[in-house]
Amino acid sequence: MKKTWRIAAALAALLLCGYAAQAADMTKGEMTMDPTKVTAAPTKMVQTAGRAALSEFAPKFAELNDDVLFGEVWSRTDKLALRDRSLITVTALIASGITDSSLAYHIGEAKKNGVTALEMSEALTHMSFYIGWPKAWAAFRMAKDVYGDDAIAASAAAPKETAEGDPTKLTAAPTKVVQTAGRAALSEFAPKFAELNDDVLFGEVWSRTDKLALRDRSLITVTALVASGVIDSSLSYHIGEAKKNGVTALEMSEALTHIAFYAGWPKAWAAFRMAKDVYAEA
Repeated sequence: MKKTWRIAAALAALLLCGYAAQAADMTKGEMTMDPTKVTAAPTKMVQTAGRAALSEFAPKFAELNDDVLFGEVWSRTDKLALRDRSLITVTALIASGITDSSLAYHIGEAKKNGVTALEMSEALTHMSFYIGWPKAWAAFRMAKDVYGDDAIAASAAAPKETAEGDPTKLTAAPTKVVQTAGRAALSEFAPKFAELNDDVLFGEVWSRTDKLALRDRSLITVTALVASGVIDSSLSYHIGEAKKNGVTALEMSEALTHIAFYAGWPKAWAAFRMAKDVYAEA
């Protein structure tokens, strides 16, 4: 009888150890999830703000906010990384002129999701050309507060990973981006604008690939244009540049799906038609 009891106790101990090890592995997996990369499977995002604020007044909206936007769309980390979703969301909000607590929240989420102070500074500098200086100024004040002490050292931060010639990664030094469209179209009518477009926006800002990768700049630009309601040849051009800069068809589809919730369905629909054509080209 004692022998049987001892065997049973030993088996129980082994099972408990196995469960404990499995739990530890699961915890480790959750803790080491890299929000800057896509995951093997969706990562469930839990959100309760909708129900907390609007469960009685707008229960359906609360449900859609918590269960669909966050529970489904944000959770598709196997299709588009949390870091990319944060950059898209922050850009869409600023482009739409929203600089309230929701923007502060999403800048904070961007920080959690791996967007460094330097990258946020570069992202806002980049998008200022596409959304306008006043909106960028308002966002800079908020981002500086959210990043706190990290913002002070932003300009001295070193690139995280570099890969020469890879538009999805930072480069060790700036990469000169050549643009002639400004002068080609406006050299006589608006020579100063042509100069600023070719030499400053592209020749200086887009060229800072040691601070923010071309892929990120393309995602930010496409988002800014869509959220601003710009659905013309410039959007088609920048979707094409996004394709060249490593944004896959799946990622563009996910990005526009995500943008739809922050910029609106009509703008997303128009952008989808254009993106579908661009990615269909060889």
